[in-house]
Amino acid sequence: MQINTKKDRSFIFDAQITTHAINLAKVNAIDFLNNARLFLDTQKYVFDYYGLDRLCTIYDVYNIEAEALGQKMKYFKNDMPAVDTSRPFIENKSDIKKIRDIDFKKNSRCRFVLDLIGLYQQEIGEGFKPRFCAPFSLAVNIRGFNNLINDIYSDPKFVKELFSRINHSLIAPWIRLQREELADLERVASGADAWIAIPNVNLDILENIVIPAYLELQEMTGNIYLALLGGARYLEHPVKFLEIQKILNPFLVKGLDPDIEALGARFFMEFANDNNMDLLLGVDANFISNSPLEEIDKRIKEYIDIGMMAKKDFILYFNDIPGDIPPEKLKSIFKTVKRIRKTI
Repeated sequence: MQINTKKDRSFIFDAQITTHAINLAKVNAIDFLNNARLFLDTQKYVFDYYGLDRLCTIYDVYNIEAEALGQKMKYFKNDMPAVDTSRPFIENKSDIKKIRDIDFKKNSRCRFVLDLIGLYQQEIGEGFKPRFCAPFSLAVNIRGFNNLINDIYSDPKFVKELFSRINHSLIAPWIRLQREELADLERVASGADAWIAIPNVNLDILENIVIPAYLELQEMTGNIYLALLGGARYLEHPVKFLEIQKILNPFLVKGLDPDIEALGARFFMEFANDNNMDLLLGVDANFISNSPLEEIDKRIKEYIDIGMMAKKDFILYFNDIPGDIPPEKLKSIFKTVKRIRKTI
């Protein structure tokens, strides 16, 4: 098994293939996300089956810290777990006192991640990326989206304390422990932050809540970035979104469908080149599920053609591949990527 763990290519393709892995391998999702041995073996199988560039190590990142804290979850046999939004951990503002330091090593979900790190190092070697749920998305998970938005506009003092407690008691020590397990205290860590996509939030929240919380965490831990999604197409001046993205992720310009469909892949490529950053262009999961192969191949070629104009590294990304997409269709899509790459 040969896995590309170093940035030694100008163009790779990557995929978040966790949900699909559960369905392809016909494993129980609850076992899959609680048994590091089963998780890694399943992702190795998927890696070989599709001939991927990278082994997917993305689990249900959004849930780990929240569940360790005591947030109730909903588990499913064939899909990823989800927060039980009817029972937020911080139901009342006074519950903020329940945010406390956690012994992550004694928590089963955190233990799963730590065991996965150990197995990956033994069997794969380099390249495992510490992951965490970013401050805003974690606040949503334990407080509830509507509650949090109301808090932002009605009680900024409470919100400031909420984010401070989240950073100090949960995220920073969790990043630190993963780095200790990796024996690399400087390893870059990735924060998942889907909730800060526009229009879930506006520029005011991004600039006055999300960025300050990120910078505080960055000061505490160093070497982190947030893997936010999109929404640039909703703005009058879409470049403003990329400027914010650059603060939260100084390593990479990320363009995902449907933003790319609306703004064009060239918009993201030019910003990457102007700012000397790597470029990621992501193909929409619903598009590959619902479109014929001819249309998919056409879009892939377009994204690769523009992506290869990037001055630095280019990643073609397939985001959250659905569990029910036919394996033969997905194989054909990946073969198209590799065929085009051979001609470059």
